[in-house]
Amino acid sequence: MRKSQIGAIVVLMAVTFAMSGCSRVGEDWKAAQTADTTEAYQDFLRQHPDSEFGVSAQERIKQLAEDRDWQAASKADTLDAYQQFVATHADGKWAQEARVRIENFQLAGGAASSANPPPANGALPMAPVGAPTNVSPPSAPPSAPAAAAPKPAARPAAPAAMKPAAKPAAKPAASATKSSTGASGGSHYAQLGAFASKASAETAWHKLNGRFSSLKSLQPHYATGTSHGKTVVRLQVGLSSSERAHELCAAMKKQSQACIPVN
Repeated sequence: MRKSQIGAIVVLMAVTFAMSGCSRVGEDWKAAQTADTTEAYQDFLRQHPDSEFGVSAQERIKQLAEDRDWQAASKADTLDAYQQFVATHADGKWAQEARVRIENFQLAGGAASSANPPPANGALPMAPVGAPTNVSPPSAPPSAPAAAAPKPAARPAAPAAMKPAAKPAAKPAASATKSSTGASGGSHYAQLGAFASKASAETAWHKLNGRFSSLKSLQPHYATGTSHGKTVVRLQVGLSSSERAHELCAAMKKQSQACIPVN
């Protein structure tokens, strides 16, 4: 009887010890979760390296580090800060947002470079770009001899055949009228930003539309693409010509708003 009693006592003590050990691990894990700091989780891992909560503790330490680095990058709000964040946390939960902000910085830089020539040309910055093609007609009138040569014009009925060509030219004019009203289906666009989702792009459009009078008559166009393998929604507005797109971006840039002509 004594041996059986001793065995029962040993078993009971082992069970009690195991239960107390499990209870202690659980209590320490709850304490670490309550503190929710890198130090608390590291301390838990030191005390219980083989605990079932070990993987969760390590994942939480990694997430806290990413959150800390994201706050630092957001506070700095610079291109270098976001690029460094992506390099450190390429697959983190904030990585895509960082990439979108990087693209916006690059967008602003592109708008600055494209806007530099226009200010030098006056209020209508992009007029000189179209001017070379428009300047050639003025140079043609001075050459009155060419206009005074009635023979080439009277020889063939080709000039009459050229008149029908003027009718197709009227069609582009109609489409230009439609796009000048700001239809998003225009062939020329000005990009105002890039966002991680369409909802974010729509929110940004409402803010910009209320802030800039030059956008009142335009309609937004949401172009979905990819950046570093992730989906990005680019906010654009449709315009009737590339000249108008450049003019709009030049005006927006003067008001510290990123904008870059597309097409």
